[in-house]
Amino acid sequence: MIKAVIFDMDGLMFNTEIMFKKQFRQALDKADIHCPDSVIERMIGCDSREIIEFENTYPGISDVMSYCQKTRVNFFFEFFKNPGDANMPGLYELIQYLEKKPMDYAIASSSAKEDILKFINYAGFELHPKQIVSGKEGFPSKPAPDIFLATADRMGYKPEECLVLEDSKHGITAAYKAGMKSIFIPDQIKPDEEMKKYIQETRNNLSEVIEYLERNA
Repeated sequence: MIKAVIFDMDGLMFNTEIMFKKQFRQALDKADIHCPDSVIERMIGCDSREIIEFENTYPGISDVMSYCQKTRVNFFFEFFKNPGDANMPGLYELIQYLEKKPMDYAIASSSAKEDILKFINYAGFELHPKQIVSGKEGFPSKPAPDIFLATADRMGYKPEECLVLEDSKHGITAAYKAGMKSIFIPDQIKPDEEMKKYIQETRNNLSEVIEYLERNA
């Protein structure tokens, strides 16, 4: 039975991926680098080890990526004018359900902890995650399961008692490797054949996770 929920943040709790598209396009135009939207979409959640693939075709694109990563927090507040504007559909409803039940939840993200705090404090309502675990602590990047395993351990739960909510291939794969249940919430990423092997459940938005928890928690 599920006893705790682990959230990814970017593209899952907050719509940072649509923000990234605009930020990246603006930076590309400034650098006079011309590439189609399909390339920008592939850059979403791109593992830094794979950036050379894009650099060979579009010289300078890795510098653009570095610039966007450094300025993403400031751009977030420029792009989303009001608290709550960045929230993904169903975030408020799911958090209210978890806190009323009550059920512990945590955030496990590659972002720095100070950035995670800035984002969740801009949700337009209070969130009270039991743990916030940042990839900047030194965990290997997903699809390695380490950050999810550390999050479960810090909350005091076994991996099989945790439900991971993810929107990325690497995140879904990491949850599988961690021995956790997972739900894929589609955003900008379309599953390829390999990813489909690791998807256990799919829901259209975060509020639909409530029905799953009603049956499995």
